Amino acid sequence: MKKHYTLILLLCTLIVSVQSQAQSKYGNTTMDELKMTVYPQDTTASAVMLLKKGDIHFIYSDLYGFQFEYTLQVKIKILKTEGLDWCNREIVYTEINSSAKEQINNLAGTTYNIENGKIEKTKLSKEFITEENVNNKLKVRKFTMPAAKVGSVIEYKYTLVSDFYYDLRDFNFQESIPVAYSFFEAKLPEYFKYNIDYQGYVSLKTVREPVNEAFRTQTRDDNGRVQSKYVDCTAESIKSEGRDIPALKQEAYLWTVYDYISKISFELKSVQMPNSMVQNKSNSWANIDNDILSSSSFGGNMKKTDLFKEEISKGDLTIDRAGEIQSMVKYRVKWNDKRAASPNNLKEALKNGIGNSADVNFLLINALQAGGFDAFPVILSTRSNGRLPMTHPSITAFNYVITGLKIDSVMYFTDASAKYGDWNLLPEKCMVPQARIMKPNGCRWVDLSLITNGTVLKTGQFSFKDSKYIGKIVDTRKGSAAYDMRNYYSNHKSNTDFIESLSKNLNCEIDSFSISQLDEPSAPSKLEYIQSTDANLGDEFLYINPLVDKIFTENPFKEEKRVFPVQFDYLTNYLQIVDIFIPEGYMVDELPQPERMVLNDGDILLSYRIAKYENIIKLHYQYQLKKLIFLPAEYEHLRDFFAKVIAKNSEQIVLKKISEL
Repeated sequence: MKKHYTLILLLCTLIVSVQSQAQSKYGNTTMDELKMTVYPQDTTASAVMLLKKGDIHFIYSDLYGFQFEYTLQVKIKILKTEGLDWCNREIVYTEINSSAKEQINNLAGTTYNIENGKIEKTKLSKEFITEENVNNKLKVRKFTMPAAKVGSVIEYKYTLVSDFYYDLRDFNFQESIPVAYSFFEAKLPEYFKYNIDYQGYVSLKTVREPVNEAFRTQTRDDNGRVQSKYVDCTAESIKSEGRDIPALKQEAYLWTVYDYISKISFELKSVQMPNSMVQNKSNSWANIDNDILSSSSFGGNMKKTDLFKEEISKGDLTIDRAGEIQSMVKYRVKWNDKRAASPNNLKEALKNGIGNSADVNFLLINALQAGGFDAFPVILSTRSNGRLPMTHPSITAFNYVITGLKIDSVMYFTDASAKYGDWNLLPEKCMVPQARIMKPNGCRWVDLSLITNGTVLKTGQFSFKDSKYIGKIVDTRKGSAAYDMRNYYSNHKSNTDFIESLSKNLNCEIDSFSISQLDEPSAPSKLEYIQSTDANLGDEFLYINPLVDKIFTENPFKEEKRVFPVQFDYLTNYLQIVDIFIPEGYMVDELPQPERMVLNDGDILLSYRIAKYENIIKLHYQYQLKKLIFLPAEYEHLRDFFAKVIAKNSEQIVLKKISEL
C-alpha cells in the first residue's frame, strides 16, 4: 500500500512538472485557452495572466565585466474590454554611458486568435514598438500587441542586459489581475552577496540550493593569439513558483497596495572577487549613510553653502525667520513637478528659477545655513513608493528628500517644493514612520507619520425662509485639513468651478461664497458661504438632517474580511456646531438621540449631542481619529464602528406642523 501511494505521488509530481514545462514553452497556446470566457478562480477578472516567468543570471565579458541578464516571459488571456490595457506594455531601462547602461534584447510578441476554427498568430512587428527618452538617463521601450481583442491570448518576452549588478530587478509574483502560474529563478555567483527579501501574503514554493557556474574569459598570449578559459565558481540557485495567485486589489485607506504585493527583491550586500578584499555595500545603515554623504550628488551639494551668502546674513534663530527664508526660496525657485532623492545642479536651478523637489529643498537648506540655522536634509521613501525594507538596509528604497531644522531642542520639518507646505506641515506623501536625518556624525531615524494633523470646524446657522432651508456656513481648517483644502481649491479652474463642485457635493445651492488666507500656509483656511435647499413649509412634517455635511456618506469598509492594514491619511479632529431655528407654526416631533461612540480605548470617538432650547435646536458633533494604523485583526470592529457612524449621520430631525384649533 505504501509503495502504491508513493507511485501515485511520483506520477502526480511528474504530471505537474510536464504541465509547468508546457506552460513555460514560448510560442504556443491552446484552444482551451482561447475559448476561455471566464477565469473560474476570479469570475470578475478582466484578464488572467496564464504564465509569468522570470529569470536572472550573470554573464561575463572582458569588455564589460560582470553583467546580469533578466528575462521575462508573459502570457495573458483577455477576458473583457478593460483587459485590453494589458496589450500596451512598457520597459523602463537606464543608459548613462557606454560603461553604465542597460539594453533590451530579443523583444518578441505574438497575439493568438481563433479564425475559422483555427489558431491564427500575429507577430509583434517594429511598427508597434516605440522608444522614448524620459531624461538623460532613463529610457522607455513601449510596445502594443497587434490584432488584440477580447478573447485573444497575448504573449511576449524580452531580455534586459544590465551593468548594474548592484540593482537586480525585482520580480512580482502577483499582479492587479490573477496569475495562474508564476515561476522565477535566479543564479547568484559566490562573488556577489545579496540581501534577499520576500514580501506578500501569497504562498510560494521555494527551493534554494548551491550549484556550479562557469564564466568564460579571454586573454591574449605573447603572440597575440586569443586564449579562452573558464573560471568555475559556486552560485546560489533560487527557484520560486506560485499557482492561482489572486489579483492584488487596492482597498480603501491603504497608502500603497504595493507594500503588500508578493515579490522577491535583492539588495547588494557585498562583493568579493577572487584574490580581492571584501567590498561591503549595504550591510548596515552606517555604510549607507557614508555612501550617501560621500556622494557628489547628495553629500557634495550639502557642502555648497555659499549660494545665498550675499543675500542672507546671520540673525535671530526663530521659526518665524526660518519661515521668511522659506518663502523667499519658494518665490525664487518653483518646483517642476519632478521628484528626486538628490539634487541635480543647484546653481542652475537657482539661475533658471525651477528645479526638482530635491533642488528646492537643498536650496532651502543652503539658505538656512547662510542664516546661521542648523538645517539638514531628511531622506525618506514616500507613501506611494512603499515602506523601507524591514529585514535589511537599502539605499535604493529612498526616493525623496525634505528639509529638517533644529532650533534649540525643537525639530521642524518641511517640504520646500510643496506650494502650501510649512514647518511641520508636510504633504501626506512625506508623513512616513521612518525617515532618516542626514548629518555628518549625526544620522538617525525620525517618525514623521504624526508630525501633522488636521482640524476642521464647521459652524452653521439654519433657518427657513420663503420655502427655503438656508444655512450660513463658516468652514475653518487647520494643519493637514487646510493643506488639503488649499490643494483641492487650486486644482479647480476657477472660483466658479469650485463653487459648482461644492454645490454638487453638498446637493444644495451655494451663494455669497468667499475663501480667505488661501496663500498663507501657516494660517487656517476659511470658507464662508450660504447654502440652501427647497423646503415645503406647508407640509405636515419636515425632515431635516442637522449636519452641515457628512464626513462619511457611506462605509469605506465594505468587505467582511481584510488582509491589509487600514492606514488613515492623518489624525483628525472634525467638529460641527449647528443652530437650527424652528420655523413658526412647527414643533419638534422627533430628535435623534444623543450618543457617544468609542472604538477600542479611544482610537476613534464620535460625540453626537443634540437638544432643543426654546425655538432653537443645537447640535454639537465631533469625530476624532486618534490612531493612524489599524491591523487586520482590528478590522471587524473598525468596520462595525463605521457602520454605526454612517447610521448616526443619516438620522433626521422631524418637525410637525402645529394643529390649528
